[in-house]
Parts: sequence; C-alpha cells; structure tokens
Amino acid sequence: MYYAIDGNTASSVQFFLTDSTNHYFRAALYFNERPQYDSIQPVINFLKKDIDMMIQTFKWNNNK
Repeated sequence: MYYAIDGNTASSVQFFLTDSTNHYFRAALYFNERPQYDSIQPVINFLKKDIDMMIQTFKWNNNK
C-alpha cells in the first residue's frame, strides 16, 4: 500500500509491505525542513521512481 499525501505535510510519502502472515515493513519519507509542497514536489517525483523500484523488487529474508 502506497500513500501520496499532497500539501504541506510532514511526510508526503508513506508505504507499507506485508505478506499478510509473518512480515510487515513500513516506511515514510520525511524532510528535515518546514514543508513547502511546491518546493519539494520535484524531489518527491524523483524519489518516487526509486521507491516504486524498491517496492517492486522487495523480497523477504526468511532466514531466522
């Protein structure tokens, strides 16, 4: 599940991955600055490609 939140928010990108039984992974993108959506939008667009790739290629490590 991928959330893209528009506007001046503390975190405009959040997502989680799960296999519904044993694993859960949550991540969020935060900037260490006061949010200015119009200023950070190009960066978010750029990073979204990397986040999408990470989600598509994510594999659980089942070694215990």
